[in-house]
Amino acid sequence: MASHGRKRHLKRIAMPRAYPIARKKFVFVKKPSSGRHPLDASISISVVLCDVLELCASMSEAKKAIGAGLVLIDGLKANSAKQPVGLMDVISIPTLKKNFIILIEKQKMVLKPTSSSKEKYCKIIGKQLIKGGKTQLSFHDGRSILAEKAEAKFALGDTVKLAVPSQKVVSYIKLEKGSKCVIDSGKHSGKLGILEEILERPGSTPSDARLNAGGEELLTRKDYLFAVDEGFGK
Repeated sequence: MASHGRKRHLKRIAMPRAYPIARKKFVFVKKPSSGRHPLDASISISVVLCDVLELCASMSEAKKAIGAGLVLIDGLKANSAKQPVGLMDVISIPTLKKNFIILIEKQKMVLKPTSSSKEKYCKIIGKQLIKGGKTQLSFHDGRSILAEKAEAKFALGDTVKLAVPSQKVVSYIKLEKGSKCVIDSGKHSGKLGILEEILERPGSTPSDARLNAGGEELLTRKDYLFAVDEGFGK
């Protein structure tokens, strides 16, 4: 059957700007399959192993490691060399006792070592009432959960800390004045600061936010903020 225009390959010259790898070193890069993250915000786990972390010498070696169940994504075994990973995903290699979290710095994906492989930050991007009077929360990575009555009060932009892979709620973090936030997009991406004020704009104009990042005042879009707790980055 025809593929109906879907391309199964991706040239490096056309890969998303967020990819932290050389654009002209080779012609092609492993294209991520459809998954929780959109194409322009995700990268194949095999590319991470070979080109970013440099834990595998070749794509063949990466496929063997994934097939042997040596690589975990958010607590579950990676199931394909094309499996996409993106913002706040936790990649673990138990045999090496190494865990990494994906962040965005200077508009590029970076992998930072982390001590926690059992928890994950998820930003609320959708909230709706469903059958039975229950509230469903949708997250930035495609996940969704049914919220308890006490949890239904949380709004768009707040963060839920989940235990992975069970998806049980560990804690909630409100996006409000005094919150610790990391900027995940724009020219200030990767910077960490304290939210001082949300500047609401009239009509459909996106709201801005002012942060204090170690004495430096930053102005960015409210939508670019990802609320985190004091344990973030440890």
